[in-house]
Amino acid sequence: MKVVILENIRSAYNVGNIIRTADALGWKVWLTWYSPSPFTVPKVSKTSLGAENYVDLKQFWYTKEAIDAAKELWLSVVAAEIIPEAIAVNKYTKKWPGVAVIFGNEVEWVLEETLKMVDDVVYIPMNGIKESLNVGQSSAIIMWQLGL
Repeated sequence: MKVVILENIRSAYNVGNIIRTADALGWKVWLTWYSPSPFTVPKVSKTSLGAENYVDLKQFWYTKEAIDAAKELWLSVVAAEIIPEAIAVNKYTKKWPGVAVIFGNEVEWVLEETLKMVDDVVYIPMNGIKESLNVGQSSAIIMWQLGL
């Protein structure tokens, strides 16, 4: 099982983009905090182009609830974040029996309290001068890499 957990993603367009990518790559999507739902915010559906009807979507108020649900399913819970102890996503190997990856927003990132609850943290190695990508792009890369 593969789950992407969206924590406080502000942009409806980013959420729709991630839902569409999750559909293409076979991932479930769990929304937390104020991440907009395609069933209540039309802009999400506009970007996901109907993928919300085929992706297994769940809404949790708190990220901890989503993490607890993932751990009950014996999933490795991973945050996508740039911190010193993070593992390059292409080197990450703990994917059995599945993985849940948490993405935060581009201002607050993954919350500090959330980072304390995860099993590991991964990052995308970058060659350019920028240290990060848009959450839609980074989630696509990480879902692809961890879904192999």
